Amino acid sequence: MATSASSISGGSTLDVRSLATQLVAAERAPLDAQIKRESASVATTLSALGTLKSALSTFQAAVDDMSMLADFQVRSAKSSKPETFTASAGASAVPGSYGIEVQQLATAHSIASGPHAGGSTTLVGSGSVTLAVGGRAFTIEVAPATTLANLRDAINGARDNTGVSATIVQSTEGARLILSARETGAANTLTVTVANAVGGLDSLAYTDVAPGSYTQLAAAQDAIVRVAGFGQTSATNTITGAIDGVTLTLVAEDVGSVHTLTIANDVEAVRKRLDSFVTTYNAMQTAIAGLRGYNAATKEGGPLLGDSMLLGLETRLRRGLTDAVDGLTGPHTSLATLGITTGADGNLVVDDVKLSAALGSDFEGVAQLFGRTGGVGFRLGNLLHDAVSMNGGISVRTRALLEQQERLTDRQDAVDARMQAQLARYIRQFTTLDTLLSTLDTTSSYLDTQLESLSGMLKRD
Repeated sequence: MATSASSISGGSTLDVRSLATQLVAAERAPLDAQIKRESASVATTLSALGTLKSALSTFQAAVDDMSMLADFQVRSAKSSKPETFTASAGASAVPGSYGIEVQQLATAHSIASGPHAGGSTTLVGSGSVTLAVGGRAFTIEVAPATTLANLRDAINGARDNTGVSATIVQSTEGARLILSARETGAANTLTVTVANAVGGLDSLAYTDVAPGSYTQLAAAQDAIVRVAGFGQTSATNTITGAIDGVTLTLVAEDVGSVHTLTIANDVEAVRKRLDSFVTTYNAMQTAIAGLRGYNAATKEGGPLLGDSMLLGLETRLRRGLTDAVDGLTGPHTSLATLGITTGADGNLVVDDVKLSAALGSDFEGVAQLFGRTGGVGFRLGNLLHDAVSMNGGISVRTRALLEQQERLTDRQDAVDARMQAQLARYIRQFTTLDTLLSTLDTTSSYLDTQLESLSGMLKRD
């Protein structure tokens, strides 16, 4: 038993707090060690489940891009002369070639007033100006002190503006008011009507039959395009409906020249999805191998070594990946027929030549292999969704481990509280003992003194 000259009470021979602390430490050591071991195990398993779920979710995102037939209905649209027109194609577009001749672009009506020698500060007079585009009109009230710049601002700032933009262009003759329709097309012609004109405001009136002082900068006209030899008009340079599922964007007129639009299955887009499928699967497989593997050199196993949930998941993934798809009659009934096989390490290996040939010769067959009900993408998508869902095995187990983690925290708090109480109890007990020992020591010293005194008296007698 440890002793010390220093003490918490006068004359004590015991280091009460040190003794009490050592006893409490000895009692709590196995309790703390057990909680620490269990906490470390829970934390390791939680981390492993997080790694597993992340890898599965990443692979799921790639699978979701090819789990339905609609995912393979991607079309490319190629113009033989993109300087004249471009195109995009949707899922309903049918592969084929079409002749396109752009005869006329759609333009927006634009007119310029006569010059105002005084520039943008020229007073335009007073009255009212009604501007219309395609028959939709709004009116500006013009006060006597209104300048050309004021009128421009009033037009652009009108809350009921029906589609007219105004600007001012300076020239050597003076400032000109430019009015432009915001929308293209023959129907969107401009008119300017003036009423109660004073001070020259009537010079701003315009119609196509009575242009007044205005000069037409651009006519209001529709686009004209011939598709496969048939004419089509549009108020804009974006043509939809001429070919099912195809949108044409006209860029420049090229009268008399027919250029080719080619609609095809977008093999490149699908190949990118397949590459992502393989890459994310292999990343998932590598993560799983690390979780359930065993290192013979270090004699350490992965955190999910022998885990039944993981073993079952791997088995289902392997079957979903490699089993043939029922109901297919073509040459491509499994991933192996596309040139996608499983290597010795469990990763997918791609035969680029075989896969490219399959996509080029039987695009629909590849789509059916992945996207039909019961196809590779379809069944893997369902499997992965179940695995990572809130009610899936990973989430259920994670919640159970989090609850266990909370219980371990509660246990640690309880141990801390009990040990604190035990420390206080030991201190009280040892303090009592120390006081008793001090009293006995004092009594012993008194008796020793009395005996020595008595012995001296007897010797003198």
